[in-house]
Amino acid sequence: MQTANMNARDLPVEDLRELGLFREGEIRLPKKDIDALLAGMRTGLIKLNNINHGDIEIKEMSVKLSLAKNADGKAELLVHPVYKQANFPSIISREEGDDLLTGLKANIIKETTENGQQKKMMVEYDWDTREFMVTDTSRLKVPEMINGMPLTPYQKERFGSGRQIEMPDGTTFQASSTTPDGIRSNRLTLVVSLLMDGGLSYLLLTGLKAMVGDRGLLPQKDERNENYHNALQAMAAQKSTVKDAEEKTSAISHNSEYSRGYGRSGLSR
Repeated sequence: MQTANMNARDLPVEDLRELGLFREGEIRLPKKDIDALLAGMRTGLIKLNNINHGDIEIKEMSVKLSLAKNADGKAELLVHPVYKQANFPSIISREEGDDLLTGLKANIIKETTENGQQKKMMVEYDWDTREFMVTDTSRLKVPEMINGMPLTPYQKERFGSGRQIEMPDGTTFQASSTTPDGIRSNRLTLVVSLLMDGGLSYLLLTGLKAMVGDRGLLPQKDERNENYHNALQAMAAQKSTVKDAEEKTSAISHNSEYSRGYGRSGLSR
């Protein structure tokens, strides 16, 4: 998960149309991929068909998509194709790159200096696109709770540094920019609580990617224990409260408009 200041109106419709992903007034992407774009993440693999761009014609191509803001502050669509061979980023050694390629390590954290400021960068390997990804760890959105279990300050610091976290019930998870949800776990489903817009918001994440161990991907469980169900209930209660508040606000607004309209009619007579 990453911090991003984007919402649905920021989506570059014309860029999506050019790729055949906006037709008849609708974005032809799964909700999970749209959410990933707005969250500053990459989508899952998307198959493009019959693409014409200038003199280039592509019959079929698998890509991932992401958004970036240009100099004018507008969102542009970035296309990440499947590469034949990975190019090693300059901030890691060949040995470190091999550790990522072979799955010996899930990520590597490197400190760099940019414009006089020190930054911690998380380097990962995306097996889908055969590409190394470099993420500024300051952009990682750190959860407040996982399945209703609060993270300690130490756990938050570890998550923000790309490290693995283990909760009391055995749930483990880790930040990852190579997945649409921005997180990997030994659970297929998690309820993640984040601080958003000054309040606590709940996200139900399903179909999560597995974590990486020294022998590749680790086994996952579809375990929905008591902590998960309690968090799910809290999420449902929050949605119900928000819905009631919206309906109440709508009713007040409607009554107010009706009263003002009646008053104007009365004055005009």
